[in-house]
Amino acid sequence: MKDLTRREFLVEGARLAGGAAGTLGIGRLLLSPSDAVAANVEFPESNCGMESDKGKKVLVAYASYCGTTGGVAEAIAKVLCSYGANVDVRLVKNVTDLTPYHAVVIGSATKTSSWWPEAIDLVKKNQKGLTQVPVAYFLTCLSLYKDTKESRRVASSYMDPVLKAVPKVEPVDMGMFSGVLDYSKLSWMFRVVMKSKMKKQGVPEGDFRNWDAIRTWAKGLSSPLLGV
Repeated sequence: MKDLTRREFLVEGARLAGGAAGTLGIGRLLLSPSDAVAANVEFPESNCGMESDKGKKVLVAYASYCGTTGGVAEAIAKVLCSYGANVDVRLVKNVTDLTPYHAVVIGSATKTSSWWPEAIDLVKKNQKGLTQVPVAYFLTCLSLYKDTKESRRVASSYMDPVLKAVPKVEPVDMGMFSGVLDYSKLSWMFRVVMKSKMKKQGVPEGDFRNWDAIRTWAKGLSSPLLGV
């Protein structure tokens, strides 16, 4: 492979920077995740609750870039389990059947100012079934690094694509939470460009998930999803 000239490096950097911003819900994503994510990224899937006929079965499905939205999904699941539900946490791409579930929570990191396409596709493909059970939506994005009225307005707009694509599915609630900026989960080229991009945006590296806010939101789902 020939060496990149300085101009070619800057052009490639700009392309990757656009992708980085899209991942954060700040701009547009221009490259595939496989080009940017490091090999050590994990996407949690789990189960909680007592298996019984009495406990309602709930699915918490999520789409994620670096796996951190999965942590939010698991926190939501644990709260719902504490109210007597039996909850499965699954990556959206691994969900094949929604018929066993009495309620569904779907969440996603943001890409191009929207949920990830696979999360929207899950709703599209299962819209008939999702209109028969209570459904809640959530998202994670670094646009909420500073939680202000304006940043929440922007984050709220990231829900518009799925709401417009599948208007028949009406969520009982929508949660919006900040995410994580962890350079160790990015490939070296993406990491270099992201550091420059985030410095300009004023976003430091760190975990900005507000666990109290996430759990409080999940507690609020106990009535509309579980009838508790």
